[in-house]
Amino acid sequence: MKNRVWVGMAVACLLATALPAAAATFLALDQEELVAGSQAVIEGRVLDVRSHWTDDRTLIVSEARILVGELIAGEAPNVVVVNTPGGEVGDYRVEAVGFPAFASGDRVVLFLSPDGDSFRVTGHAQGHFEVRSTAKGDVAVPTLGEGVRLFTKDGRQAPALVPVQLDELKNRIRDRRGLIDLRDVR
Repeated sequence: MKNRVWVGMAVACLLATALPAAAATFLALDQEELVAGSQAVIEGRVLDVRSHWTDDRTLIVSEARILVGELIAGEAPNVVVVNTPGGEVGDYRVEAVGFPAFASGDRVVLFLSPDGDSFRVTGHAQGHFEVRSTAKGDVAVPTLGEGVRLFTKDGRQAPALVPVQLDELKNRIRDRRGLIDLRDVR
């Protein structure tokens, strides 16, 4: 009997270490839904990020100030403030799986929804792309992160999001008739 308990505990420990440390599940949004749910779509550069405790001290949140380099769709001021859960204050750090994280100097494309006097990213991390320069030009790279799972409305796991040429993404956002699907359909 003692051996069975130890075997059971060993199996439970192995299963626990095989699972991701953090996981999040979200409803998958296609580009049309991201655009429709956004007040603005911008390309910009993160000026700075400030993290702080919420008023009730139950969560750390971050405010990123982003200089809008190009307004791709909608309306937004020249500098937008984007709120997101997570950040670091003193010795405390909160990582919000599935939500955008920003760093000063990052070049980004963001789908933005109003959040009081500031903005939030539409669709959580689905509306956040890092812009990276490559030999073939600038590419918009999805930033979902590990441990994030997207599911369709009918409960199936959605295909993975894939990088797309930045100019192609911008053109398709502007011409809503030709929206591209950012998910991997291989």
